[in-house]
Amino acid sequence: MPHQNFLTTTHGLRRELPPMRLFEKAKRFGVWNPSDIDLSQDKRDWQGLNAEEQDILLRLSALFQAGEEAVTLDLLPLLLVIAR
Repeated sequence: MPHQNFLTTTHGLRRELPPMRLFEKAKRFGVWNPSDIDLSQDKRDWQGLNAEEQDILLRLSALFQAGEEAVTLDLLPLLLVIAR
């Protein structure tokens, strides 16, 4: 069944859900926190791209995120059955 909508693109991240709480806990007790990454050079590089290059990168990023979410949604029923 093809997916028509994806939560991350229509509602944003729901940080109160258990997976996000576990992610936050892993960041606190893990080796690194993605929020600590300095993206200032990335910002300068982005601003140096022309509109077409930015559009291509945005589209590729959106497709990647949609693919990741589709895999998660497809595997979730299996994981629920296994957990039971």
